[in-house]
Amino acid sequence: MILDKENTFFNKKALSASDLTSDIVQVGPGESGCPLHLVAAVTKDAGTGTLTTKLETSATSDFKSPKTLATYTAVPLAADVPRGNLGYLRLTVTSTYSKGTLTAGLVLDDDIDW
Repeated sequence: MILDKENTFFNKKALSASDLTSDIVQVGPGESGCPLHLVAAVTKDAGTGTLTTKLETSATSDFKSPKTLATYTAVPLAADVPRGNLGYLRLTVTSTYSKGTLTAGLVLDDDIDW
């Protein structure tokens, strides 16, 4: 699996806060015949905890009117990006982890054994 900087929401983001908002990824409006995969994982030193990850989209980069595409609770996470993309994507995460880091992004494959 290859993480591209342009398609990364979180890159080793500290899980010290309970609510996190990711970087915004501009993918352009519309759909693809072969959907991208959303992957997310926490480092092994994070211990135990939960993540609730919301994938949001917006037609504008300021996310004044975001639309939730999906909500996930799996860790690690590997899911196809659902239809409904408006051009910009971001993640909002609620976490009960108190240590470790989170990495999440869009990839072409979903081998998340990392």
